Amino acid sequence: MYETVDIGRVIKDLRKSLNLSQQQLAEGICTQAQISKIENSNEIPSSLILYKISRKLGVDMNYFFEIAETPRLDYVRDVYQMIRYYIRERDYQSVYHIVQKEKGNALFQNVEHQQFFTWHEGICQHYLFKDLQSGIDKLKLALSMTYKEGNTLMKEREIEIANSLAIFYKEKGKYEQSLELYTKLLQSMKFLEEMKDETIYLRIYYGIGKAYTDLGDYQKSLVFCQKGIKKALRMETLYLLGELYFQCGSNYYRMGDGDHGSSFIKKSITIFRLQGKEEMIHAAQRIEAGFLEKGAS
Repeated sequence: MYETVDIGRVIKDLRKSLNLSQQQLAEGICTQAQISKIENSNEIPSSLILYKISRKLGVDMNYFFEIAETPRLDYVRDVYQMIRYYIRERDYQSVYHIVQKEKGNALFQNVEHQQFFTWHEGICQHYLFKDLQSGIDKLKLALSMTYKEGNTLMKEREIEIANSLAIFYKEKGKYEQSLELYTKLLQSMKFLEEMKDETIYLRIYYGIGKAYTDLGDYQKSLVFCQKGIKKALRMETLYLLGELYFQCGSNYYRMGDGDHGSSFIKKSITIFRLQGKEEMIHAAQRIEAGFLEKGAS
């Protein structure tokens, strides 16, 4: 846990030195009341809030940990959690900032940590710097740190990295390579005794579904998207559920089945509204409107 007396005091001192009010520091991060509680040691800041505060105060997050008696493993865990959070939020600038700050840290010099950073550097190369080939090269490098070509099965972390690689292949138009890799991932997952993160299944089913949609094989896409929907419902998670419904609806519309298309698209919109995904809501509405216009013409 954080030594909140120290951290709260240091945040307050830094804030005052920059002539910031609590409200100004809180803006875009949390409420003014939370800042007050943190500074008065009445609330423990999450790693994400602490990271955002450090950015606004112009210090490295390490600064707070240096003045607190925080176990090093907590810091490692928090860095991983922050990177995963910003990946979900598609905030690749923050991901890149954290990776560049931490990859030289003595805490992160083993193969596992360097592999994690290289993997996420690859993601940033593509989505932040628009360099898809460099992203593919980085992902291949990350995978090669623990996985040797010719091996039949992959471990969980390797499956996650290879899933990103399969997405990149698809986005480069290399559909055969993408689907071949996806097939290998599904085979590997069958032999894993336990998956720490079952959302990997959803990511793979969704990725395969999108690949088959791009190839015009809507029936095969539906098979994998519906597997993803069933898995998400069993897991009782909304993660990628809206996207999977969206993909199914899009497939049905492309096949000329407006009834099923409308049903799935409406479900996707309901979930996107709960998640505040305005762009996806508009995308779903455009697909529905396009089909109705086509039918009316």
